[in-house]
Amino acid sequence: MSGGADARCRGPVDGGAPVDETGGMGHRLAESSSRYLRQHADNPVDWHPWGEGAFAEARRRDVPVFVSIGYSACHWCHVMAAESFSDAQIAETLNDGFVAIKVDREEHPDVDDAYMAATQALTGQGGWPMSVFTDPSGRVFHAGTYFPPRRRGQIPSFAEVLDAVRAAWTRRRDEVEASAAQIAAALGDQRRRQAQLATAPAEELGAPHPEHDGVPGTGILAQAGDVVAQAIQALLAEEDTVHGGFSPAPKFPPSPLLGLLLEEAARDPESPAGPPAIRVMEAMGRSALHDQIEGGFARYATDRAWALPHFEKMLADNAQLLGHYARLSVHPAATEATRAEAERVGRGVVDWLHRRMLLDSGLLASSLDADTVDASGRHQEGGTYLMSDRDLRAAARAAGLGDDDAARLVALDRGVPADEAGTAAHVTEDTPRTVHFDAPLSGEDRRVWEAVLPVLRRRRAARAQPARDEKAVAAWNAMAVRSLAEAAVCWADEDLLERAGRLGERLWDVHVDDGTGDVGPGLAAGDADAGPVVRRVSHAGRADAALGTLTDHAQMISACFTLASVGAGDAQRWLDRGRRLLATLRRRFVVEDEEGRPALVESADGGAMLTAALQGPALATPFDGPEPGGVAAAADALQQAEALVATADGDGLPDEDALRAADILHHAPTAAPRAPMVVGSSLQVLRRVAVGSPAFRILSATAEDLAAVRRAAVLHGPAVEPPAEGAIGPGRPLRLSVCLNAVEAMVCLPPESTVAAALGRLGERPPG
Repeated sequence: MSGGADARCRGPVDGGAPVDETGGMGHRLAESSSRYLRQHADNPVDWHPWGEGAFAEARRRDVPVFVSIGYSACHWCHVMAAESFSDAQIAETLNDGFVAIKVDREEHPDVDDAYMAATQALTGQGGWPMSVFTDPSGRVFHAGTYFPPRRRGQIPSFAEVLDAVRAAWTRRRDEVEASAAQIAAALGDQRRRQAQLATAPAEELGAPHPEHDGVPGTGILAQAGDVVAQAIQALLAEEDTVHGGFSPAPKFPPSPLLGLLLEEAARDPESPAGPPAIRVMEAMGRSALHDQIEGGFARYATDRAWALPHFEKMLADNAQLLGHYARLSVHPAATEATRAEAERVGRGVVDWLHRRMLLDSGLLASSLDADTVDASGRHQEGGTYLMSDRDLRAAARAAGLGDDDAARLVALDRGVPADEAGTAAHVTEDTPRTVHFDAPLSGEDRRVWEAVLPVLRRRRAARAQPARDEKAVAAWNAMAVRSLAEAAVCWADEDLLERAGRLGERLWDVHVDDGTGDVGPGLAAGDADAGPVVRRVSHAGRADAALGTLTDHAQMISACFTLASVGAGDAQRWLDRGRRLLATLRRRFVVEDEEGRPALVESADGGAMLTAALQGPALATPFDGPEPGGVAAAADALQQAEALVATADGDGLPDEDALRAADILHHAPTAAPRAPMVVGSSLQVLRRVAVGSPAFRILSATAEDLAAVRRAAVLHGPAVEPPAEGAIGPGRPLRLSVCLNAVEAMVCLPPESTVAAALGRLGERPPG
């Protein structure tokens, strides 16, 4: 694979633990709550978990630190573990000359983010497994990703890398320490500059910054429409018009971007945002990226046509895509056939989540492995998912189909063998391939596929299955809550809405410390008003002690406000929960930069090692990756608060100095025309703020009207205030007002008698 800025699990082509007094290998990881760490407990490498204790041991021994970062579902992590970390000679080298640390990136996203920045800066690319060498303070001086067991061209073997690093440490210590200091300074400067983009008005950074009506700080709101238009034009120039998407291979679902494009197309049916969003969603939905048999999406595809995925399935991706396909299933810019297929895809994701990802705790697991392990212990990437032509013919016969239909089924599948190049010298009817359709199924094709699908599912279920990482991650579960609730509204599915509410309640119960005494890490002991905090991960229904990130808190806030908006359970209780968590976010994750401006930290409990690596706090990124960045997630939560909290309780927003969404979106106009892929979620929030953070206020309506209002809100972006008691009932005429909640001008517009008329008021700027 080619190098690039996107981090991925890629392969060759591309509180501290106590010091071990027993000398036994792996004991520190054997009892870890992390499945990824437990997978390495039997290695001969003397692994430490992430924590100050490992770095203290490196200082005591005066040796460098090797930090290996990965995650349970990562194929190439398994490969390097089998090739190198299980090798006795390599383990001896590591144990003698290094302190080795194993990090689960999903449990420590702040550690992963900091060292990924270093890896990309030093090598021009990033991915997992990540292999980082630091001094005993945590400062990086060498980094890479996967290293093979033997040299491959210009790629050194892992043993060669270890020897070179050890030689540099012992013979050229001054150079190593100087390099580590320079890298840390550069990373810290980069992080501060990125954070500054979000909060510093453009004119302070030397760029034009038009004001609106002379009101300081509102220039980005005045130009929001133009900025979004520029981003869409830039995307159109980058679009793969043949296969869909906005990048060459490898291809990731553009999940954070799709919300913006679908919302723009709902706002204006003539918007150029609609066609590219629909094209990529149609292409992904019929591709091998989407599991055509069982539902759910893989992490990414290695080829332009989406025909060859890396097969790990992540909750974070599916949580986002569910909401997008639900919106597409009722979208006015889509054809009837596209809407029907989008609902099939979306409901397939829901079924997969509840069949394969639902834990005994009531939460959703983080991932399924890319690999299947056969009876001999051999790892095969994607082994569960591949089908040969012979498999398809046999399934057709078992379904009672004739030879012609069996031949049609084989011809439909345009999948490829599961090798990195996506090709094979000779494909026979016994060659396992991905299941991939080049074109939408219709008519006879659909009939044949639907007839054979139950047989394929039974035969799939009889195979060895990929392992599941059973940790629950707060942010990803919160995104799932939100998408399940939105899908329920789109499909008028009361059962699904109830399930969304149950998942939200369970997430709150397990992951939120409600400020009842145990303040936990990152909070001041004895703080009488600590407020609720989110714990990032849980295992078997018990949350770990580590404080959640900014993203965890922001996504939980958004889930609370979404459940209130769609009427899942006690709306006022969800509003109160969201509001209290928002106070925690403002109090714990907002700091001042050197200029006295607000800045957001992704980790409020990063520790001395990250501070050393970044020469400062772990500031939040304003840019999206596979999921919205911390700044965008926080802006989304703040914008929803403007729309709901300010109007729902009559008290208005917090004091005028409190952080608001518009304060942290200054990066969007700068990045939109240059790199629209990384600011999609920020632009979506910016557009909502620019039109006054609208909310629908229902003065009276029938239950059917209420459902229609909520469906329109999911498509167009406003929140829906919980209706007042007695407002909903049979025969009640619809009276629907749009409330604009801009800080400088809060006003509710005169009521309308139709949803369409209310939607027509959404483009109006509040007076100011």
